[in-house]
Amino acid sequence: MTTRLEAGSRDVGRPRGGPARAGRPPVQRHPVDLVRVVLGAAVLGLGFLVAQRGQLPVFERDLFQLVNGLPAVVFPLVWVVMQLGNAVAVPVLATGALAARRVRVARDLLLSGLLAYVAADLVKGVVRRERPGGFAVEVNFPEGPVGGLGFISGHSAVAAALATAAVPYLSRRARRVAWVLAWSVALARIYVGAHLPLDVVGGVAVGWAIGSLVHWVCGVPRREVDPRRLSGLLARLGLPVADVRPAAVEARSSHPFDATTPAGQRLYVKYLEPDRAERDWLYRLYRLLAVRDVKDADAVAPLGQQAEHEAVAAMTARERGVRTPRILLARGDDRGAVVVQELLPARPLDDLLPEAITPELLAEVWAQVGLLRQARVAHHDLVAGSIVVDEGGRPWIVDFGNALTGASDDSLAGDVAELMASLVLLVEPSLVVGPAVDRLGPAAVATALPALAPLSLSSATRARLRTRPGRLDQLRTEVRARLGLPDPARPEFAPAGWPARTAVALGSIGALVGVPLLAGAGPMAEVVGRGGWRWLGAAVALAVLARIAMAAGALVTVERRIALGHTYGAGMVADSAGLVHGRDGWRRAAARFLERAGVLPDAAAAALARFTAGAVVAAAVVAVATFVLAVVEGRLTGWRTPEALVPAVVVGLGAWVLVLTGQWLALRRSGAAPARTELRADVGQALRDLLTVRRPGPDGLPRRRGTQLAWTVAGVFLEAAVLAAALHSVGGRVALLATATVYGVLHLLWSVVPVTAAPGAADVALLLALTALGAPLAGACAGVVLFRLLTFWLPAAAGAALTARFEHRSRL
Repeated sequence: MTTRLEAGSRDVGRPRGGPARAGRPPVQRHPVDLVRVVLGAAVLGLGFLVAQRGQLPVFERDLFQLVNGLPAVVFPLVWVVMQLGNAVAVPVLATGALAARRVRVARDLLLSGLLAYVAADLVKGVVRRERPGGFAVEVNFPEGPVGGLGFISGHSAVAAALATAAVPYLSRRARRVAWVLAWSVALARIYVGAHLPLDVVGGVAVGWAIGSLVHWVCGVPRREVDPRRLSGLLARLGLPVADVRPAAVEARSSHPFDATTPAGQRLYVKYLEPDRAERDWLYRLYRLLAVRDVKDADAVAPLGQQAEHEAVAAMTARERGVRTPRILLARGDDRGAVVVQELLPARPLDDLLPEAITPELLAEVWAQVGLLRQARVAHHDLVAGSIVVDEGGRPWIVDFGNALTGASDDSLAGDVAELMASLVLLVEPSLVVGPAVDRLGPAAVATALPALAPLSLSSATRARLRTRPGRLDQLRTEVRARLGLPDPARPEFAPAGWPARTAVALGSIGALVGVPLLAGAGPMAEVVGRGGWRWLGAAVALAVLARIAMAAGALVTVERRIALGHTYGAGMVADSAGLVHGRDGWRRAAARFLERAGVLPDAAAAALARFTAGAVVAAAVVAVATFVLAVVEGRLTGWRTPEALVPAVVVGLGAWVLVLTGQWLALRRSGAAPARTELRADVGQALRDLLTVRRPGPDGLPRRRGTQLAWTVAGVFLEAAVLAAALHSVGGRVALLATATVYGVLHLLWSVVPVTAAPGAADVALLLALTALGAPLAGACAGVVLFRLLTFWLPAAAGAALTARFEHRSRL
């Protein structure tokens, strides 16, 4: 018996479920819902920082008066709409959905609405921001001013949560209506003078986040398509059919059907999913940051164009010799689109018995992939289920829904990686890699190595790999062995041992505890207690931006396409390794990350040297530029002897010695000597290359160096801004230019003499410099601790916690 496979968008053919699942659509969970939760929480956090000021910004006041000053004649209509955010609306709407036998809708409405109502009350109790009547602003309201707490708006939170909960179950037009009503509730609360604009924005963000979290926890069902509707659509498009019925396969992003023409020809009909997750701009942004890639590039096109594009890609591949079913129709509009092809009696490759997947069959599979590469068609979902084997034992390639014509080398390499990762779940790695190298060539397989990372693969492949832990590691090892590349899975560090870890821990505690003790517990608590939340929030945001800028600068040092998110995480993991193993540990951890991203060892070492050289030049640029500006503006006057000079030096030296002792013990236990001579030579050469003016060549190297320097300068300056914001948050008033100058000089010293950046030395150097600039000792201590927490200690702790997870998700 054969299984009929479609050639559709991300639709790997799988047998449908049994009777237990009949009439009950499968539940799906989309990662983009978690992205919405994070964004909603971020908006709430920013609103919290603004609300904590206790002042009404001019823009918010003007916007409030604009909406609140609308004519009173519309109040009855506004009052009716506003009740959709009332807590009573939650059980009413849930009961209505239950009466209509929409149990899942009722569940999501009830959970989302009640959680939003409770969350709004909790936030109000914490922030305690007054309503408009508590500020010096005129309030127009037919029934008089409203009292109580304002941030966040409970009506807005409930309305947004209900809209978010209902959206997956509604048509596109109904979704727009739901969100218009939700925002109407928010504007109505401003109109009646009950809330300020920030209150309703925070409420909508909380409701959005809570509704998305409910969808992630509970899942949402796929919508079903009526076969009669599909039959009518095909008739309107000039292809009358009979006996339309759901196909015996499951599809993730479309609805598959079998059909028969009046002449008796069997067809496979794919109804495109108008609301697939890949059309969500947040999902696409997540993919871009996570893996520096956006697959399904055509998924955001209008459905009719998407269907036609799939047909063009399939026909292009067919014209170049690739076996793929003949396309008969591809047409539609935003309400529905179809792709119709000849029904191919075949079985998916992943449905064959292991003994049936012979080296000869795999060689034929890779030969078809080679033809696809020659046609410059990137499949973008080339898994084992997208390869079907006909009754004659010949492989066919189907599923061109995400295909791209005229594709780049990276896209073509991604196809090879996806198929290898999918095939290794069926046969041994040697049977996968051998035919691939023989048919495609070593270069094509080598370029696919960076994409052999979980996040670069499709969700279906990742899910199956989780059931076979270690299989992807074996595939990567086999690829590197076949190509003669070094294996980065070798142990990175020998266990540091408890003496080394104890010494590092004691030194770290000495730096974190000793610096605050220099000012005394009382003064420290006082300056922290009256500090500014706005400056603290700015310091946190600037610390994140600084690391992003540094990660972007690191990306430019290599030619490989490496994701910004991966590089950001690798920086934290390297900081964690550097804390225990010193500068050599940081370098080895960073080099191993690049090797796992497909960069050869020599190129990885050169990239790290270029990054270090860029940090040196960037620190010098920031120090010189800010020094000149500070001298011009007179910001460096009043330099004095640092406070607590002797005890600060003692604390710093003690912590510094302990940390270096622990790092020396760890290095001695590992038995590896740091390659300092080679590293200095590499950095020196990189400095000469970076500072040499050259004409742009065909490789674009001078342009990349300029881009790297720009990002690194931005990163160093943002770190200086973090220090300034941290000082201001605890009342340590020091001019920004003076702070940036001092930090630039210290950063330059840390880059040239890495031991000076060790915990203890770095903290005390900052403390002495800031007190010399006139900062009070208590404020300087608190600012230094806060700065180091944001830029080093917390990232290093996160790197230690994420090391194992990071290795699993991103190593190559």
